[in-house]
Amino acid sequence: METKNCRICDTEFAKRYTFKEMMFGMRDEFAYGECPNCGNIQILEVPANIEKYYPTYYTSFTQEVPVLKRKSFFQRMISSIRIKRKYRKSKNHILEYVKPIGLMPNAKILDIGCGQGALICHLFNIGFENISGTDKFIAEEIDHGHGVKIAKKDLSELPSNTYDLLIMHHVLEHMDGQVDELKQCYRLLKKGGVLLVCIPVLNTAWDIYQNNWVQLDAPRHFVLHTVKSINMLADKTGFKIKQTLFDSSEFQFLGSELYQKGIPLTDPVTHQWVSFADHFSKEEMARLHDEAMQLNADHKGDAARFYLHKV
Repeated sequence: METKNCRICDTEFAKRYTFKEMMFGMRDEFAYGECPNCGNIQILEVPANIEKYYPTYYTSFTQEVPVLKRKSFFQRMISSIRIKRKYRKSKNHILEYVKPIGLMPNAKILDIGCGQGALICHLFNIGFENISGTDKFIAEEIDHGHGVKIAKKDLSELPSNTYDLLIMHHVLEHMDGQVDELKQCYRLLKKGGVLLVCIPVLNTAWDIYQNNWVQLDAPRHFVLHTVKSINMLADKTGFKIKQTLFDSSEFQFLGSELYQKGIPLTDPVTHQWVSFADHFSKEEMARLHDEAMQLNADHKGDAARFYLHKV
């Protein structure tokens, strides 16, 4: 049954769109609605066969997971000093996720909807050892060794007041009942804990490309947030957003330009990702990269990290 009201603020949708599945070139069509109050765009009806759009070759199922590098006892003893130094000097993009929080190596971290667990394995190798993941859609529990495990569990099955940091790395947009999911996150966090939400954001790229914006990703993305709507969601579930960092890339232009030409992101036969170098010159990609960085600086990028604090 179609949803008629916004899942975030319960306002009736004022405008409808039809978006196509384009990542795999299926081109199936789906109805979305736009909320006139908080501005987000949401799928009106989640497909009953949604698993069709998460085939075995979907990105999170095929991601490369790094080999864990166990540190010596001495190295672990001085890891706090090392992490502080890394915060000051490192340009590691994984470390950038936790840098705004100043998280220490003994922090208890859970990555929600983590797939094969590439992110938590990277964090382990940086120096965070009290780390785990959960994904209710994996076939079975995954054990990477050294205590790094991924459980096949729903958030409701996990203990309260347990974690210092929860991570939703491009996961929230795939969730239907977002208010309930964030209430569960609030329950799982210790007081003062943080939920890091990385999501696409309706911004300049949407204004330019509309139906061809690559981050629409119908039907997998159920909710495309605005900055206003994610703040409303945080308020509704008890969180306070203390920092927002825009981190979009040239992908917002490259993928959208391909969609405008009717070209999917993956080859329908091999399922391999297209090479942007086959469609854009080095100069074009460099220019679009610079434009993306400027949009981030202007808070107009099409992706952002939101740090939701349990106060």
